[in-house]
Amino acid sequence: MKAGVLRRQLAAAVEAALRTREAEAIAVTADRAKAMGVAMSGVADDAEIEVAGLELSTRMAATVLGFHPEHVRRLIRAGRIPARRIGGDYRIRVDDLWPILQARSGMSRARAT
Repeated sequence: MKAGVLRRQLAAAVEAALRTREAEAIAVTADRAKAMGVAMSGVADDAEIEVAGLELSTRMAATVLGFHPEHVRRLIRAGRIPARRIGGDYRIRVDDLWPILQARSGMSRARAT
């Protein structure tokens, strides 16, 4: 898939979620779009990408999750986030962040009730 096509699809998904007016749908969709968008930063619109292969550095994952990079490293070392080591840093598949993003969404919903 071309990166530009995926960017347009992500924007359309966020727009559709906003129209639902459902807080959880908006939050989950926005988190997913943010994670995928950050993973595609610096990629040209005409570049071919594989969605399942999108990866983030530790720092990029921290930006998506709203954590400090060292906290992300601790979660990796504790086995809570699967990652592979490349050189001095980890690479995290975007798909592996969904459980954390969904849990956070569920936590915020539980606090509201």
